[in-house]
Amino acid sequence: MPSQPSVFKHRPKKRFSQNFLVNPHAARRIVDSLNLTGKDTVLEIGAGKGVLTQFLIQRARKVLAVELDRNLIVTLREKFAQADNLEIILSDILKLKLADYLLPRQKIKIIGNLPYQITSPILEWIVNYREFIDLAVITVQKEVAKRICARPGTKEWSPLSIFCQVYTRPELLFTISAGSFFPAPQVQSAVVRLEILKEPLVSSVEQKAFFQLVHLIFTARRKTLLRTLFDKTKLPRSRLEEIFSEIGLDANTRGETLSLQQLRELSNRLAVESS
Repeated sequence: MPSQPSVFKHRPKKRFSQNFLVNPHAARRIVDSLNLTGKDTVLEIGAGKGVLTQFLIQRARKVLAVELDRNLIVTLREKFAQADNLEIILSDILKLKLADYLLPRQKIKIIGNLPYQITSPILEWIVNYREFIDLAVITVQKEVAKRICARPGTKEWSPLSIFCQVYTRPELLFTISAGSFFPAPQVQSAVVRLEILKEPLVSSVEQKAFFQLVHLIFTARRKTLLRTLFDKTKLPRSRLEEIFSEIGLDANTRGETLSLQQLRELSNRLAVESS
C-alpha cells in the first residue's frame, strides 16, 4: 500500500468526520459484497478519494458518487474524467432527493463508509427511500454494526436494532481494522449488508404506536414490563396482566428483552385498549 502522505494530499476534515478507506483489498471486498452486475445502478455515499469508486465503475452500469467536500469533488472529477458511467454529485446525502436521479420504479444499490457521527440519520434516509433500494452495504463503527444486527435478549438489542430490522434483513459481514483508514479511527469498523424487505414487519398504520412503545420500553431499562406500562398508561394492573397472559408474556419480563414480533403484538393490543 502506498504511504499515507503520498495517497492523501487532501487533509481530512474533522467537520466532515473524514476517515478515508486506504486499503484497496478491503475496498474490493466491500464492493464484492454488493454482488453487482452490469445492469445495476449503485449510489455511493461519501465517495472521498474514490477508493470504492474505482471498483464500482468497473462493475456497475451506472455509479452515482455523492460527496459533500468540494475539494474532493475536484479530485474525483480529475481522477475519473474518462469514466462515462459515473455521475459525481456535490451534495449532503441527507438532503439528496434520490428520486431526482432515477427513472420511475428504478431500483438501485447503496454503498458507503458512513461518517460515524451521522450513521443513524443516514440509516433513516435509506429507510425513507427504501422503495428505490434493493440492497445497501455500509461500513460503520463495529459496535453500531453489532447493534444493527443484534438479537432479542442480548445487550446490543436496542431501538436501532428494532428500527433496522423492521425494514431490512441485516447481516454483519466482516470487520475492518483501524489501520485500513486514514486517519486511523479510535474504533474498529465493520461492514453490514442490509437487504430491504418487500414489506416492513410492522405495517404503516401500526408504526407510530409501535415505535412509541419501543421508545417507552428502552427509556425504562431494567424495569419490568408490567411496571413500565402501569406507570405510563391508564390501564389497570389487572388488565395489563390479562393482556400479557393472552399474548404469552410473563408480567416480570423486562421490556428490552422482547422480540420484534412480541413488541408488535403488545403494541397492537395496547392500541386497541386505548381506542
